[in-house]
Amino acid sequence: MVIDMHAHIFPLKLAQRAAENIGAFYDIQMAHPGSVPALLEAMDRGNIDKALVHSVAMSAHQVTVINDFIHQEVSAHADKLFGFATLHPDMENAYDEVTRALSLGLKGVKIHSDMQRVSLLDPRMDAIYEACQSRCPMLLHMGDERYAYDNPRMIPEILRRFPHLQLICAHMGGYSEWEQAHEYLKNENVLFDCSSTSFALGADGWREIIRYFGADRVMFGSDFPMWDPGKELQLIRSIGLKEDELEKILCGNAQRNLGI
Repeated sequence: MVIDMHAHIFPLKLAQRAAENIGAFYDIQMAHPGSVPALLEAMDRGNIDKALVHSVAMSAHQVTVINDFIHQEVSAHADKLFGFATLHPDMENAYDEVTRALSLGLKGVKIHSDMQRVSLLDPRMDAIYEACQSRCPMLLHMGDERYAYDNPRMIPEILRRFPHLQLICAHMGGYSEWEQAHEYLKNENVLFDCSSTSFALGADGWREIIRYFGADRVMFGSDFPMWDPGKELQLIRSIGLKEDELEKILCGNAQRNLGI
């Protein structure tokens, strides 16, 4: 089994524009539109069995609409998709929305602090951490050197204050702040997804950072629609990892740690 732990989706009528906006945000050409049909086609072509899907609320009033959309798509494609909810730091009922999202069958929460323009250490995030700890995993976008919202050095402080959070640090915790990821995340109780890492580090660097943190802590992710899931799968299989490492990264860690 292959589980893709990082895929963005959008309603069909918005998917092309949403993908273009992501591309403009990162100055990267998108591999696909961000629609569910495009994702399912890419998964089938690339031999991806399941994918974690999520989206980002740019304002508080978008939260429930987006979470309902994720629930709808996950329900319609239960054999292929599972979902994480979105939250926003300006919302007033984070705990209640997490309760509702979990009751709908969503498995966790995704926060993209760069797009939401909020530091992971902003006091408004405390209600979100409190709503998630001991209840569900949180997937955090991490490590864009262009901004000051999600530097890896923030994670130890968050976990000191919310020790029962189950954090997944996207993009190997670094994205473009690799030295800080190495320094601050090596000994923290966090998981990683390896999405949007190969293009930045190359094959050798990708293999080295996976082994630095340990294959027991890493989960495969494509960052669809930015990258093609099948091509990312081919890449990670080509960088010289051992078969037992690949088993953990491609499915075992998600199954063991998140019950997927």
